[in-house]
Amino acid sequence: MNIKYLISFFIAITGIVACKQSAEQMVNGFKYTVEEDGSGAAAKTNEYVFFSIKVAGDDGSVIDENTDEANMPYFQIPEELPTGNAANPLVAMIKGANAKVGGVYKLTIPIDSIPSAKVEYPNLKHFDYILTVKKIMNEKDFSEFMKEKQAEQEKKAEISKAKIPEIETKLKETIAAYKAGKLETMTTPSGLKYYIVEKGTGDNTKSSQVVHADYYGALMDGTKFDDSFSRGQEFSFVVGVGQVIKGWDEGFTLLNKGAKAFLFIPADLAYGEAGSPPVIPGNAELVFYVELNDITSR
Repeated sequence: MNIKYLISFFIAITGIVACKQSAEQMVNGFKYTVEEDGSGAAAKTNEYVFFSIKVAGDDGSVIDENTDEANMPYFQIPEELPTGNAANPLVAMIKGANAKVGGVYKLTIPIDSIPSAKVEYPNLKHFDYILTVKKIMNEKDFSEFMKEKQAEQEKKAEISKAKIPEIETKLKETIAAYKAGKLETMTTPSGLKYYIVEKGTGDNTKSSQVVHADYYGALMDGTKFDDSFSRGQEFSFVVGVGQVIKGWDEGFTLLNKGAKAFLFIPADLAYGEAGSPPVIPGNAELVFYVELNDITSR
């Protein structure tokens, strides 16, 4: 779905191009500063550090952010820091700064070090990765934590999968009504058609907000090509920044929290002439059943 999260990029992908070392650049050729020191014991080798993180441009703009307490990123403190392409400045900063709970640490990355970001943000000179430590776990506590998370995820997956037969029946009925001209859809100027199954509450999603949704996607003959229900894991993305197809960027601004709807997306708002082989042919109109579970800020 063309994800552009800089947080995901930087946490998952190491080996970015470091600048020449100077007295100010403390880890892997990059400068970091301790904004707040935190309290309690510093993270030890093999312990796990959980944190919230914000990516800001040198113009003060917030590029990306993760403050979700239920799904915080984390690192394990290594005995020895990896080097070369395996090096990760965030891990090096956490270890080098003797990170503590409540501590706030800022790592500055020149945009030239992230070639793909240079193209998307040509007016910025650097990014600031601002990390706030939320909790530190030893290996035993982390193991118990992961068991609880797994059990919770398995329970959610069972509930999610149990919805599929009903969704598939509703999808077949809705497509038939749509083709027969009996479905009271609404149409936007772009050509997107939508049908509200169940209204939600509150304001509709706005551009740059994060939606957390489940979906079932099919061709107009009812053939499924993808869904989140069978995985038991909702999909999250930032609205209006091109992380998903145009029909989704527009479609989710028509919905509010708790809404359930069908989106009928023409090819030019989906995968166009090329399609998405092998599952989506060229010039294919798509239908999505979506459930908007939550809306959060970046």
